[in-house]
Amino acid sequence: MNVAVKAGIIGFLLVCLFMILVYRLPGVIASIALFGLAVLTILSVAWTGISITLPGIGGIILSIGMGVDANCVIYERIKEELRAGKTLRSAIDQGFHRAFAAVLDSNVTTLISAFVLYALGSGPIKGFALTLGIGVAISFLTAVTATKLMLEGVSGIGAFKNKWLYGVK
Repeated sequence: MNVAVKAGIIGFLLVCLFMILVYRLPGVIASIALFGLAVLTILSVAWTGISITLPGIGGIILSIGMGVDANCVIYERIKEELRAGKTLRSAIDQGFHRAFAAVLDSNVTTLISAFVLYALGSGPIKGFALTLGIGVAISFLTAVTATKLMLEGVSGIGAFKNKWLYGVK
């Protein structure tokens, strides 16, 4: 197996481990969403017929990092709501609502940067910008919709209503 592929897999697994250790059940859900993000980004880039260069891989990795960041912001907001005494369902709704502006702002500014890099760059810079732009767009969708749907789904199950599973004591 290629060394870069091994490094990517190990890095991804370490990020997933971090998310699970810090956020517990939401970390598991974030890991599933991040895997979906990586797969969808690679499929989207492959669909466009672009050859992926090292800078292109960097754009994909950075977009996965944006996905991790979005999930961390959302889950911290959910933990704040749970600590404030809200019900699990209410904490999830409010956490996503309160985090939405920050997640949107970070994704829009990154997309603007990717657009400028693509418009003004050449060769490898365009590949980086394109994979970053595609990845960030997919990252936003997975963080805001997929993780919310999965989290709301599991939170309705009795065994998953314990606040400890959401990182709150």
